[in-house]
Parts: sequence; structure tokens; C-alpha cells
Amino acid sequence: MPLSAVWLLLIGNVRSHLGRFIAACLAISFTTAILLAAMVGQQVVRTRAPTAAQGLLGAGELHLAATDTIHPVLDEQLLAAVRADPRVSSVRTASIVRAVDMPGNEKGELDVERFYAHASGGSGGWIPGRREGFIAWHDGGAQGELVDGQWPSNQDPDPVEIVVPAVIWGQPVGAWRRLESDSGVHRSRVVGILPADMATVASPAGIRLALRQISPKAAEKLAGGTLQTSDARITLNNADDLQPFLREWRGRLVDYPGMIELWDADTLERAALEGTMAEGARIAVQSAVLLATACVMCIAYSVQGNAVRERAAQFSLLRSLGAARVVLPLLVVAEAVLLALASLVGAVLFVWAAMYGLAAYLPVLKTPSSPAAASIAWAGGVTLFGVLCGAVWPAYLASRRLPGEYTAESEDSARAARMSRQAAVAALVVAALAALALAATPSQSLPRTHAITWVGVPCLAITAVLLTPLVLRATCRIFARPVAWLTRTEPLVLADHVASDGARSAGSIIAISVGLGGFIWTICWGASMLDAFIIDQGLPRWLVSVHPYGLNQQESERLLASPEFVGYHALTLYDTHLVSTGEPTPTLVMGIDPGRSLASSDNTLPFRFVEGDREQAIADLERGDACLVSAWYAASHHVHPGDQLAVAAPSTDGRGERSYRVAGIVELTGWRMATKLNKVRYHGIKHKVMLVLDTDAARRDFPVGHVNFLLGNPPAAPDGAIPGFRSDLPKEVAYEASRKLRQSVEASLAAEVDLSQPVRSRPNGEDDVVVESRVVQVDDLDRTRSSLRGEWGGAAVQRMAQAPLAILMLSLFSICGALMASLQSRSRELGVLRSCGMPRSGLARLALAEALLLGLAAIPISALLGGVGAALMLQVASVVGFRLDFAGIQPDFTAPWAWLWPGVVTTFAVCSAAGLWAAWRIGRVAPATLISNSSRG
Repeated sequence: MPLSAVWLLLIGNVRSHLGRFIAACLAISFTTAILLAAMVGQQVVRTRAPTAAQGLLGAGELHLAATDTIHPVLDEQLLAAVRADPRVSSVRTASIVRAVDMPGNEKGELDVERFYAHASGGSGGWIPGRREGFIAWHDGGAQGELVDGQWPSNQDPDPVEIVVPAVIWGQPVGAWRRLESDSGVHRSRVVGILPADMATVASPAGIRLALRQISPKAAEKLAGGTLQTSDARITLNNADDLQPFLREWRGRLVDYPGMIELWDADTLERAALEGTMAEGARIAVQSAVLLATACVMCIAYSVQGNAVRERAAQFSLLRSLGAARVVLPLLVVAEAVLLALASLVGAVLFVWAAMYGLAAYLPVLKTPSSPAAASIAWAGGVTLFGVLCGAVWPAYLASRRLPGEYTAESEDSARAARMSRQAAVAALVVAALAALALAATPSQSLPRTHAITWVGVPCLAITAVLLTPLVLRATCRIFARPVAWLTRTEPLVLADHVASDGARSAGSIIAISVGLGGFIWTICWGASMLDAFIIDQGLPRWLVSVHPYGLNQQESERLLASPEFVGYHALTLYDTHLVSTGEPTPTLVMGIDPGRSLASSDNTLPFRFVEGDREQAIADLERGDACLVSAWYAASHHVHPGDQLAVAAPSTDGRGERSYRVAGIVELTGWRMATKLNKVRYHGIKHKVMLVLDTDAARRDFPVGHVNFLLGNPPAAPDGAIPGFRSDLPKEVAYEASRKLRQSVEASLAAEVDLSQPVRSRPNGEDDVVVESRVVQVDDLDRTRSSLRGEWGGAAVQRMAQAPLAILMLSLFSICGALMASLQSRSRELGVLRSCGMPRSGLARLALAEALLLGLAAIPISALLGGVGAALMLQVASVVGFRLDFAGIQPDFTAPWAWLWPGVVTTFAVCSAAGLWAAWRIGRVAPATLISNSSRG
């Protein structure tokens, strides 16, 4: 048979099932679009990082930075030695100061309206969680070129004039801001805008070089005194000397105190391409590749498998006419290639439209105009590979049968049962091998994440596909009679219709499972991740911050004795890092009263002891030489009670670190989210470790006030209940009620403590700073908890799950095709039944019952794909999340049953619609025609 005949058959086959072909293309396009979007994101970083790096540092420029958060100082002897190097043309120095940046007005007060808005630089009433960095160049010169506005003046720094990068949304030239620094509260104004590339935020070095810029006098005002040099820009006489200069000076920097780094443009580029964000992007792309391949294989197997079964008579006729075996698989492969190409076009259109919309909505992201050719080629290769893999078995079936065997095998129930058992055994073997491969890798390690990505996910998809025929037969055995009773159908006829042709029905089940399984996967993964952030119900509602400095001992005692603050927990928090791990690890020191906050009573903080004895730990903490360490860090670094941990501390007594013995491993669920938005992160770094100390030890070893945070609840209602955030009210009403309650707490604290009274502090452990004014702000932790479960977190997870539901709805066409083939294969029986008086409604009930059985069989397969897939990805998140500074995510698997009902409803709606559509089409055929079609088939 000539190849031109294959082309004609291909066109005819596509035309005869155009709806199902388009549906399969759309489903694969969605899947490929996700892969292509991930690759576009990675490609953007790869292509933009070099440009962004060259924009920050020229060919003959280097940046010297003191990056230690405790001692961020460049030694003067070091600077003198660098200037003396004959290869150096100039050295310009700068200092960095930190302050909390919030919307303000011309009077230097908080702009309440904008603060509680979500636009124009506001934060919806959420207190910013970290102090931003401001850099001041000592020679008065600025770095870079302005997009708009002017450079800050080095005259009277009132207001503080700042130049911000363009990535800071909602801060146009002329915008007033309020800054809270170590010296108090200051008014400021944006006077200029710097160009900024989003690739600069891909590494700490890029962030540091793109800080807000202010004048030296303004920096001294924010710091409350003279600032020491923290940064230097080195310009060489000859760009060819850069690499020799780097090799020599990087070896010499270890001889100077603190942590000092030397960067060039290549360093910035490598940091963007090889850092933690890049590592996360690579794992995301790997997961997208494997998931896309698995989904495309399943969809292709469903489409091609059903096509081969439906064309049994056609294939039998072709073989009888002398067609070679190779023609039939060639036809299947040709259909697969056409399906892959059409799907790739759809994916490119989807991604292009998304990129175009994103560029219009957020132009600051500098989204490329279209996907790169390399990304399209890679995504197309993955799609083609998946489609061809899905078509292998149907092509094999099409080639190995003799004329006349197609129809016979479609009715061979014994053979279908035997093959389902064999496939299930193969599935168990694959699952066992995958489990052994995962068990061979250490838990909480990167090799485990790679094993999950490359072995666990593909084996999960293969296992689900192989188990499908057996699950279908089991479903028919269990539910055939109930469904037959529900639809008033004969059980024997119904069971025979479904189970005797496992391959065709299995293809439809896989098509359903791709969408429903993806929905379950997204919902369970998202809900489990949310639960890892949910603030423990045992934490009090109000988290009160007093900044800068906090309260001294007299103020604290007076405040905690007042009726409004009785029962509050006094906290002493300090931001530092561990020094005993080889590299600085961002650490939060939390000083508490162990006897009260850890004791077994109603009014304690909800610390859960993972290792160690609670009573013994209280006694150890009160001695002042012990600590509790957070469970997520202990699990990742194999820390146990009795180990010693060294913590960096300002040299208040000439010592550069403090050492504590671990008295216990604890978990405080949701503490990371509780401290995300209320000034706990002094240095703008996400904490990876939490150390719990006795408050006296924290005050002794670190330059911090007596108390700088308070945890407490509103007064109890008459029934004894603690009022919570009113999430049952409309959003605006609930937020306004929370705002008024918070402001009343702020007013009560201000009435007890004179916040305008100057106090002295030593934020760097050395120089005294006079704090001229302090502010108190209250964060509603119950509002954060409610938002995580509701309109912010939970709603986002449910929106993410809409895409798999769209794929599930598109499986309607595949189910219609399978049901039509099932009904047509039994056209003789249906013709006889119709001739004997079976009405069209009876035919509709039969098709509907068969469709419902397919939906029931798809639920366990979808649960396997979604549940196990989500559990595997949660393991990846617990490892990668820590490395990406997510501060120790250890999510437990959660199945939010209340969120899963749309998937079940959509499944049965799609199956019902497919059954009714198939019944309507077959019902239009006259009984005599059905019998004659059977005779010809």
C-alpha cells in the first residue's frame, strides 16, 4: 500500500473524530504550556542574568562588600592596601543603613489610607517584616543612571531623599515615605527612580548592588551617628588585570575580620545561575518535564488506544486487502505526530498570550515578547516523545493482529481479565522498584529530591496506567449492581459492556485521571503547604512590636502590670546567625520566660517538644547557658540535645560569638508566618534557625531592649471565649473591625509608655544611639491565620486547581468516543433490543450507567496519582524549601475534603454528559441499521 494511502487514511481518521482530536490537542496544550512556561522562566534568568550583571558592574569594576550581618565593616587597613595596589585606578566607598519603609505623609506620619490599601506602595495593613537596605556613597557620587527624577541632595536630610529601583512598585517620584531606623522615625521622599532588572534579585549580591540610595548625611541621620564603611567599588586601570586581581585578593581577604566578599560581573552572573533560586528553577523544570511527559503519555494512550479499537473493522479490512503490518502502526504514529504538532502550536499560543498579558499588567518584569526557539523546541520534543510513547502499545496492537482478530478480541472478556492481572503485577513491580530507589537515598537530602523527580514521579504515572484495567474490573464487580439499580439498567449487560473491553475503557479512565488526578494533586499539595504555614491556634492573637529598641525594664514592668496587658508574653527577639555551620545561617534568637511560656498550663506558648524533656529544658534555660532549637533546622543538620551551637553576637564585651548547649528540639507551628510581617527580620533575611533562650540570657548576650515584642489576647467575652478575626463578615467590614481593635491596643500601650522620651541603645554593640521616637504597631495573627485558610491562601490553591479541572472537562470528548465505540461494538445486541421494544431512554440509561462506572473507576486512579504525587512533592518541598530560605518547611500530607468536591462533581458531570451524548448519537440510528452494521463489521 503506498504512503499516499496512509495520508488519505490519516486525514479521514482525523475528520471522523475531529472533536476528540481537538480536545486531546487542548489537553496536551495545557500540559505543554505549563512545561513551556517553566522553561521560559528559566530561560529568562539564563539570558537576562549576564545583561543584569554587566549593568551592575563593568568590565574593569569590582565590588568589595562586608556581608556579615553582625560586623558589616570593611577594615581601614584593607582599604588602604587595596588603594596601594598598582592595578587599582580608584576606590569609592559606601555605607549601608537599614530602615523599615512604609507609606507616609509630609508630616512624617503613617499614611493610614495608603497603608491599608493594596496599591500605591501600601501593604493592606500588613506591617513590613524586614528593614530595607539604603546605601550612601561617601564621595557624594551616585551609581547608575536615573530613569526619572534626580539624585539625593547631601544637604539637610529632612526629609530623607531616596532613590528607589524601578522594581519597587507604587513608589513614584514625589511619593512620601515613613522610615523607622535605629534612631527613630523619619519622614522621607522619593526623588529618583533607578532602572532595575528583575534578574538582579536572583542573588543576595544582586540585591545588595541594587539597594535604595541616599546621601551620606541622610545615612548618618538614620543610623543615629557616624557609619563605618561597608562597601567599596574598585575600578582597575586595565580590565585584563581583573582575574589576576581576583585570585590574589580573594586569598588575602580571609586574613581580615568579618565576612568580606569580592564580586565582579561573572560572580553576579554565577550567583544568579547557580544559586538557590536557580536550583529551585531547575528542579521545577525537571518536575515539569516529567509531569508533562507522563500526562501527555496518558492522554495519547487514551486517544490512540481508543482510535485503534474503534477502527478494528477498518484495520481488518486493510489487512484483508493486502496491507502490510507496517502500514497500520505507521498510521498510528502519523496520527501521534500530528497530535503533537497541533498541541505544540496550542501551547505556544497559550504561553504567548500569557506573556503578553503579563507584560501589559506588570511591565517591570520585562517579560519577553515570545518564547525562545530553544524552549519551544525542547517542549516540542518532550510532547512528541510523550505522544509517541503513549502510541507505542496501540501501534503494537494494530500491527500484530491477523485479519478478523480485532473484533473477536474486543469481545474476549477472559483475555481482558488475564491482561488486567498481568498489568497489575507489573504495576506492583514498578512501584516496589521505585520505593527501593527512594529508600536508598538519605531522607531530607538533595539526592532524595532528585530520586523523587526522576524516578518517583515517572514510576507513579506508569503504576497508575498499569493498574487501571484491574481497577476497572474491580469497580464493575462492586458497583455494577448499584449503578444498574440507580439507572434502571440490567446489571449483566452493564458489566459486560464495561469490563469486556478493558483497553478501550482504560483509555477513557486515564483521560479522566489526568484532569482529576491533577486537581487532587494541586489541592492536596497546596493545602498541605498552607498547613505548614498556618499559625498555631495556641499562639495569642496580638503580636505587638515596639520599635526601634523596644522597652526598658521599668517600662516593661509598668506595662505588664497594667490591666490591659495582664497575661501578655514578653519577648526579646534578636536577628543574628549561626557561626558553627561553616557558613552563616540566618538565625532568630527568641528570649522568653521559660517558667511561664513553657510550663504546662493554659497560658503557655504552644511549643511542641520533638526531642528533650520539657521540665529539664526549663531548668537548663533558666541557668542561661542552654537553648532550644527549631525542629526543621535540627532535622536538616542532625542536631540533637547536648550539642553546642555558636551564635554570632556584637562585641559588647570583646567576644564575637556566644555558645549554647542544646537542651531540646522544639516546633512552633506557624511561627515563620507569624513573624513574616512585623519587623522581626532586622536584617531582611529569612530565618533558617530559631534559638529559644531565657530572656535574661538574650539581654545579657545581645544589644537589645528589655522587651521589644509582646504576645497577648484581647479581653475574653462574657462566655470566656477569646474574640477572633471575624472572617464571617464581609472582607472590608472584618478588616475595619480588626484595624480598630489593633489601634485600641496601640493607644493603650502609648498611654502607659512615653514613646517620645529619648532612650539610648547600642544596636551594633558598640556606639550609643539616641532613639528620639518609637512606634508601636499591632499585628493580628488571627487575621493572618484566617487569610491563609481563606481568601488569600486557600483561594489561591483553589484557583491553581482550575487548570486541571479544565483538562478534566476536556476529557468529555475522549469518554464520548469510548462510549460510542463501546455501543457500536455491540450494535447487533442493541439493534435486537431496540427491535424488541427497548426505548431510546433505555439506551440513554445504559450509556449513562457505563459512563458513571468509568467515573467511579477513575476516582481511585486519580487518588493514587494526586495523593501520592502530592506526598512526593511535599518531600521535595521540605528539602528544597529549606535551601531556598523558606525557613524550614516540613509539611504533613493533608487532604482537604471540603475542597475536593468540585473535582468529583465535575467528573460525574462530564461522564454523564458524555454518556447522554453517546446515547443520543447511537439512538438516532435505526434498529435495522444497527443490526446490518454489525453484520458488516
